[in-house]
Amino acid sequence: MSTPYRELPKIENSQKVFEGRVVSVTVDTVSEGELTYQREVVHHNGSAVIVPVFDDGTVALVRQYRHPAVRYLLEVPAGTLAKGERPELGAARELKEELGLVAVRLEKLSEFFVSPGFCEEKMWVYLATELSEGEQALEDDEIIDVVRLPIADALEMITSGEIEDAKTIIGLMLAAPRVGSPLLQIEYPAV
Repeated sequence: MSTPYRELPKIENSQKVFEGRVVSVTVDTVSEGELTYQREVVHHNGSAVIVPVFDDGTVALVRQYRHPAVRYLLEVPAGTLAKGERPELGAARELKEELGLVAVRLEKLSEFFVSPGFCEEKMWVYLATELSEGEQALEDDEIIDVVRLPIADALEMITSGEIEDAKTIIGLMLAAPRVGSPLLQIEYPAV
């Protein structure tokens, strides 16, 4: 049985405590019924996520250093949207910049909030197919290695723990059935 939605809480005050290149942070005072509380909120324009799948069933991933994780991660290409940029245009731009690819078909697979407990960032996930290759146009601070492998291998890397990035896991799992790759059959150990 579903619970009816309540009236949205009221934001009494929002104080900006940080302004960066990619994110800003506010401390918001919120009233919900008789309760008043504070929440720290990370503001972000959102991101476009692309799962580029070639005609031969391979997918292009990028390996790059992610400082908060303090390791190199294997990920689908993605990038921050400019303020007001439509997600599908951001997806096409990022595909060209990071991989030098242009897609004839760009299909939206999903959209989701990254971590809505403290961050407003939303990600839009696209499947890119019918790809043609061109030149990369990396930003000054982008150091990436392109890794191209069968999508079935990428799915195996999820269960083996080699792929740990949430947007990559979500993107690959949503794209696989669309491009004819069955989802993994996961066998769980007996308890």
